[in-house]
Amino acid sequence: MTIIEATKEKKQPRLGKLMKQLISNRCCLALLRFFVVHPQERYSELAITYAVENRGDKLDVQRALAQMVNEGLLQEDIDNGIYFYRLTREEPLRQIVLEMAEFDWRHWQLVLEHM
Repeated sequence: MTIIEATKEKKQPRLGKLMKQLISNRCCLALLRFFVVHPQERYSELAITYAVENRGDKLDVQRALAQMVNEGLLQEDIDNGIYFYRLTREEPLRQIVLEMAEFDWRHWQLVLEHM
């Protein structure tokens, strides 16, 4: 199943809207790509910020992390006062995010057009 098909399923009406919001936000897209490359690991907020920060700032990364946690795409843990993030373990969100690893910019544009 493609992401376009998955996001159009009646069972997941909010998923298409969510994906459109995340794809159109460069920081969220960078986070998605980061976690697809590292799907089993957990990282501190500081490590994530340095890994994905290129044009944005720390505040953009924090907002994107908070949005993705609120939407259930990332899990947030606190260990000794340090926030750690990992890709959700809940299906089908996890599977959809992992399938995004194969997308290039042309594919992202197609997804946005079909939503």
